[in-house]
Amino acid sequence: GFTGASFEQRHMATLLDGETLTTATLHELGEKQRGSVALDPTAKARVEASREIVDRIVSTDEVVYGINTGFGLFSNVTVSADKLCALQDNLIRSHSAGCGEPLTRERSRRLLALRINVLAKGHSGIRAEVLEQMIAAFNADCIPVVPSKGTVGASGDLAPLSHIALGLMGEGDMWDPQGGIA
Repeated sequence: GFTGASFEQRHMATLLDGETLTTATLHELGEKQRGSVALDPTAKARVEASREIVDRIVSTDEVVYGINTGFGLFSNVTVSADKLCALQDNLIRSHSAGCGEPLTRERSRRLLALRINVLAKGHSGIRAEVLEQMIAAFNADCIPVVPSKGTVGASGDLAPLSHIALGLMGEGDMWDPQGGIA
């Protein structure tokens, strides 16, 4: 796993809370090895509370779209608890459909920082441990490669975000800290 930021970096890190990240700070975080991030304690509490809802749903076999169902035409198909991890992994793989030249390393860093910040709002149901791993990856400069073209869905960001996730899963391309794609 990632070791994350040192004690000194954590105390000088930009606290992400899902509410206060500015474009100037985001720009600065995109620069190679310029700044680290940490999860604001209040945001962590929101993330944990949101995850408790997901865990309750899964433990009671309540059927909720996007948690334990298929998607799109398969939204009426319930997925058993023992297949939920595979469902999530396959969803990321299927949406990693971008192409073209990659975004610059700096833009990919900004995209990862922005995604961490959005997840810090506490609306997604992500496990706090996964969010902390994303933070550790960012702070260790482990940055996924994101193609510049292509998307899936109405929001326009599913393909780029899936490439971020795929890299963090160990299945996608990553930027080499020395330059270029690893």
